Amino acid sequence: MSDSPPREPRSSVILYARIDHRDRSVEARVRNLSVTGACIDNPGELTKGDLLDVTMGSLAALPAEVMWTSPTLAGLHFTRGAIDLAEARKPRDRGATGPKVSAGWISNIHHAYRRDG
Repeated sequence: MSDSPPREPRSSVILYARIDHRDRSVEARVRNLSVTGACIDNPGELTKGDLLDVTMGSLAALPAEVMWTSPTLAGLHFTRGAIDLAEARKPRDRGATGPKVSAGWISNIHHAYRRDG
């Protein structure tokens, strides 16, 4: 029999989160989620005890601690307490993927009144 507190219910999810760790940001798949933690794909460099920030859904820079790792997975504990699962599941704005084009023909490629040929 264990004296540890009961575990929060976990939900299997299909989410991606940005993991900020040691001056590096990576996208990682979230495998399951609860109000106090998550299981993510391990990008290969996480070790037990690492502190990192997690951004998923509309929740930005959630402080988390790595509680366990395997070669492919990592278990996180959100250190500021319970999170709002509905906010975590919202679509996340990943920002622009590159500089906005403002010169040349490419800037009008999707223009409704562009003349072809």
